[in-house]
Amino acid sequence: MSLYHKTLRRGLLDFHIGEAVPEIAFDVPRYMRDMAEAGMQTLTFMTKDAFGTSYYDTRIGKKNAKLGKDLLEEAVREAQRYGIRLIAYYNVGLNSYVAGANPDYRQRDKDGAPVTNAFGFYDLLCLNSPYRDYVAAQLTEIAERYGVDGFFFDITYVWPSSCHCDYCRKWYVEKYGQTPPVSPQPGSVELRRWQQFQRDMRADFLRFITGRLKKLDPNLQIGWNHAGDLAFAHMEPDEHADYLTSEFHPPIYLYGSLLAKWKRTKGKPFELMMPSEMGSWGEWTLAPAATLTAAAAIAVSGGGSISFGHVPLPSGALGGALPPPVVDAMKEANAFVREREEWLLGAESVADMAVLHGVGNRRMLEATSLPNHADDGLNGINRMLIEGNVHFDVMSERDLLKRLDKYAVLAMPDQACVSPEAEEAVRKFVRDGGLLIATHRTSLYGEDGIRKANFGLADVFGADFDDTSRYSVAYMSGLDRDLFPDVPDMPVLLKGTNAPVLKVRPSASARLLSVYMEPAMETKTHRHVYHQHAHPAVKTGDPAITLHPYGKGACLYISAPIEASYWKTGSPWLRRIYMDGYKLLRPKPLIEVDAPIGVEVNLMRQGSRWIVHLVQVREEKAGGSKTFIEEIWPLYNITVRIRRKPARVYLAPQLEPLPFSEEEDGIVFTIPEVGLHAMAVLEDIE
Repeated sequence: MSLYHKTLRRGLLDFHIGEAVPEIAFDVPRYMRDMAEAGMQTLTFMTKDAFGTSYYDTRIGKKNAKLGKDLLEEAVREAQRYGIRLIAYYNVGLNSYVAGANPDYRQRDKDGAPVTNAFGFYDLLCLNSPYRDYVAAQLTEIAERYGVDGFFFDITYVWPSSCHCDYCRKWYVEKYGQTPPVSPQPGSVELRRWQQFQRDMRADFLRFITGRLKKLDPNLQIGWNHAGDLAFAHMEPDEHADYLTSEFHPPIYLYGSLLAKWKRTKGKPFELMMPSEMGSWGEWTLAPAATLTAAAAIAVSGGGSISFGHVPLPSGALGGALPPPVVDAMKEANAFVREREEWLLGAESVADMAVLHGVGNRRMLEATSLPNHADDGLNGINRMLIEGNVHFDVMSERDLLKRLDKYAVLAMPDQACVSPEAEEAVRKFVRDGGLLIATHRTSLYGEDGIRKANFGLADVFGADFDDTSRYSVAYMSGLDRDLFPDVPDMPVLLKGTNAPVLKVRPSASARLLSVYMEPAMETKTHRHVYHQHAHPAVKTGDPAITLHPYGKGACLYISAPIEASYWKTGSPWLRRIYMDGYKLLRPKPLIEVDAPIGVEVNLMRQGSRWIVHLVQVREEKAGGSKTFIEEIWPLYNITVRIRRKPARVYLAPQLEPLPFSEEEDGIVFTIPEVGLHAMAVLEDIE
C-alpha cells in the first residue's frame, strides 16, 4: 500500500519568500515539533519557490541568498524524528533567476512578448524549452541527496495565449507541418489543433519528468497541482501521477465536495489542499478552526485526504515560526480525522448514481463559440443533488465506458458532445434497466462543434430535436401537482444562461410532464415590459420535461439548461422540479436520507462494511463577502433508509449501537444527532 493510500493528514509548507526580506528565519526543530503536535503524517516541504530560489544547498540552481543553512537537510532530519514523511515541493514554471539568464526559455504570447506577470508578479518559463533539463537536474539532485519520499510539482501550466517561443514554434511545425496560428478562430480546426498542442506540451513535460524520477526510484510518490482536476480536465498526464491534488478554498465548500466526487472515480488516492488562511496562499491570517475541520470532513468523507497550507513568518519580530493559533487550528482538524481513520482508510464510493462530465464535451465547447456553461451546469447539478441529500459520483466518459454497468442512475447535464461509443454505452445501460436524466443539448453536437440533425440519443430520450427558442428566457408550466408537489402552481422561470431552451417533438411513447410558456416579447431597450424580461404570456405546448420508457429502463429528459440556470439564479423551484423528477424516475433509491438541504450524503464501503457520512455544511454569503464556519448547530433525529440488510449498525467513532427496523428490501434507522459530521456504520452488508 502506497504512502498516500495509508495516510490522510497532510501539511503544505507554501514558503515563497524570495530575497526581498533582510533575512530568512526558520526554526526547523520547532516547526517539525509543531507539525508533529498538529498530527501531520506527511509534509510537502518547499525546495524551490516561485522566484526561482532554492532552500537547500543546490549545486545546479540558485540558493536563496537570505538563507543561512540547508533548510531541506535539516527538515529531513527533524521529520524523521517524528515519523513524518517528506514530499519535496518544487515550483516548476516560475523562475526569474533562470528567465533572466535565458530569455529564450520564457513562455511567450502570440505577439512574442514574454510572460513576466504570471499571477501578477512572476516570470513564467516554457516546459518545452531546455529549461526542462534544468528542472530534471534539480529534481534528480534532491532525490539522490535528500531521501525524500516523493515530489509535488506546482505551476506546470501553459499560459492561455502561449507558447510561441522558438522551441514551441519548432515543435509545432514538426508536429503539424505549419507554423502555429496567432489568432485561431472559434470553431476552426486551427483552434482545436492549437488547444491540443497546449495540452500535449504540458503532458509531454510531465511524462518526461516523472519518467526521469521513476528511473531513479520507482517508489517515489509523484503528483502535481491540479492532477485529476475538473477545471483542467487534462486526464492524459494524470495517468503518470501517483496521487491526485486540487486546491480547495473554503468557504467554497460545494466545490470541495464536487472535486472529491470526481477524483474518487479515478482509482488513485487524492488530497484537497486548503490554505489555513481566510484568503488564498500567504495571506498571514487564520480561518476559524471549525472551517478547517469542515474542509477536512468534506475531503475525508468523500474518500480523500486533507492538506493544510501554512506559512511560518520568515522575518521580523515574529519570524521563525508559525503563530501558535495556526498550529492549534490544524491540530483540531487533524484530531477530527484521526479518530475516524479506521472507517476512512481504503474506503470507496458505493456505485449508485453517476453524473457525467465529459472531457470531450468541455473541450468542444472551449474550441467553439457555442454557449459554454459546462462549469455552471456541473456546479448546478452538484448543488442540486447535495441539497437533495443524494449520494453520487462524477465520472468522465472514460470512466463511463468502464464502469457504467455498476450504477443504477446516470445524469447527463447538457453534455452536448457525446462520443458514439459513450452513446451506445448509455443506450445499452438504459435498455438493460438503467435510469437516465438528460438535459438540454445532450448528444446534439459532434466533436467539431457542428450541430447534428438530431440527438444522438433521441431514441432513448423519446424526443427529436426540432429547433431552438427565439427567446432568452422561458417558463416551465403545466406541471402535474401530484408529480411535482413541491413546486408552486404557476409558471417557473428559467434564466441566467446564454443558451435558449430547445423545441423538441415527443415520441408517441413519451409522457409529457411539463410544457413551455414563452414571454410576451423578447426584451430590448426599445421594446420591453418592466425592466427585466417579460412575463409569461404564450402557451406553446412545446415539451419542457418528458418521461420515456426504453427497454427495461427509462429516461427523464429536460430540454432546458436547468442545472446551469439553478447555479446562476439559486431558484429553489428549479431544484425542486429536478428532484421531484428524480423521485418520479426512481421512487425507491438505494439510500434515502430525510435531512435539511444543508446535509451532504456520502455512502462509502470497505469490503462488506458500508459507511454513511452526513456532513452539515451550508455555503452562504453575507452582503457579498465570505462567511466562515465558526460553530455548528446540531440537527436531531435524521432518518436513513437503505435498501440493503446489514448484521449490525452503529455510530462511529462513538461505537454506539444504532437500533434499526427491517423492511422487505432493507432497513430504516435514525441518527440521533448530526453536528458537523455523523457516521453510521453498517457491518456485513448482504
